[in-house]
Amino acid sequence: MTGLSYLENVQHDMVEAGFFPDKKYSQNFLIDEASVQQLVDSAKLTAKDHVLEIGGGTGLVTKAIADTGAKVTSIEIRPELAELLRNKFAKEKNITIIEADFLAVDMSKIPFTKIVASPPYAISDDIMFALFQHEFKHASIIWQLEFAEKILSIPGSSEYHPLSVIAQTWYDGNLVRKISPRAFYPIPNHFSAILSLDKKSNQKPVKNFVVFLAWLRTLFRFKNKTLWNAIKQLEKNPVKGIDVQACQKAAEELDMLDEKVFLLEPEDFVELFDEFYSER
Repeated sequence: MTGLSYLENVQHDMVEAGFFPDKKYSQNFLIDEASVQQLVDSAKLTAKDHVLEIGGGTGLVTKAIADTGAKVTSIEIRPELAELLRNKFAKEKNITIIEADFLAVDMSKIPFTKIVASPPYAISDDIMFALFQHEFKHASIIWQLEFAEKILSIPGSSEYHPLSVIAQTWYDGNLVRKISPRAFYPIPNHFSAILSLDKKSNQKPVKNFVVFLAWLRTLFRFKNKTLWNAIKQLEKNPVKGIDVQACQKAAEELDMLDEKVFLLEPEDFVELFDEFYSER
């Protein structure tokens, strides 16, 4: 199937569904066959996998996932597109369509092992933070190039971010392929990339990931400050479950207080948190 026929299929389905994409909500649909195939191939799917797809759209990626024999649960927020997907895949036993806002879905009820998706970019951070709260073996996701690079950015770089810390602590990541704006309909103003994340086998979870994430995000609001000054900001910006004095003491014992937040290695944050945090 050529790129043009992919585009024709997408446009036909959108007309049938009575839907037109809105750039304001980052509704840019993948129409390039090579990119769809490489996205799916990079996940190395088998019939044993249960794949989570965020944003089913008109079903091009959904079908490519299902063709591998893997089970796929596709979450689509737009009612007209969800209905299109249900009709299109009514006879496919390995495809489940959920009409919902992904961020409101209880993912603990979906036994997925891998993620393959080309989701909307407008809520990139929220999607990744939500995914990281659930264990998965692998993710192949298309993101705006700058966002994918942010997730893989290193300490000291201007793009270093809480997502960088989480991704690099628990996952091995790489950019599989850079994707041209012309691979999407409508055409966006930026390049995209396939981000691949594989779960590390030797990394233990932190004591409380939800609290760790809230603490980390607060520290990074002051990432150009020393850790001492960033911890002091927790007094004005409290995080439930965090004892500021215990955090300061642990940072002092680990000789981290004078380091700037954006220079700390991912493992430094985990070590510090596990040192001072205790369930009460």
